[in-house]
Amino acid sequence: MIFRTPIDTSRLLLKQESLNDFERFYNMSIDPEVMQYIGDGSVYHWTKEVALEKYKDGFSRQGNHELGNLAVYSVDRDLYTGWCGVDYSKYLDHIELSYRYCRDSWGKGYATEAAVAILTETYQVTDLDDILACTHPDNTASIRVLEKLGFYFSHSKLSKPIGKNIPVYKIDRKTYAAKN
Repeated sequence: MIFRTPIDTSRLLLKQESLNDFERFYNMSIDPEVMQYIGDGSVYHWTKEVALEKYKDGFSRQGNHELGNLAVYSVDRDLYTGWCGVDYSKYLDHIELSYRYCRDSWGKGYATEAAVAILTETYQVTDLDDILACTHPDNTASIRVLEKLGFYFSHSKLSKPIGKNIPVYKIDRKTYAAKN
């Protein structure tokens, strides 16, 4: 992974994902409220054992020169709150900012704070210009996060699993620098 970790913010610690994160990651992934706006809205259908193997496999696939996700911890509670990252999206055929948080971490500004750290790091260590992000059209909280970061509506793309057009947002290096 290319990110220089750990990355500290005033309230968060972003670091390489580890097996220590799996319990909260898995519980987040089987929480219907967390998953309602992701893909077709269904929770993980894997058993815990299968999910653990897939989680471990994700570590082995990440090389030293790749983008990816970082685990996000709240500093005050030393608790895994979710993940945030920038990586290639097959769906968008482009580099995408994405994140997911445990429900008990919602409404605290963690998504915005972690995304600022990830975007800053991405623009410092890469020559990327445009970064995309997409969210379910009914996920107003995630749309607010993207707008706070300086993303703007770019276009819509059909999501076959939900049969709706998904808004795709965009930010470029210049816009991000001016906003942050």
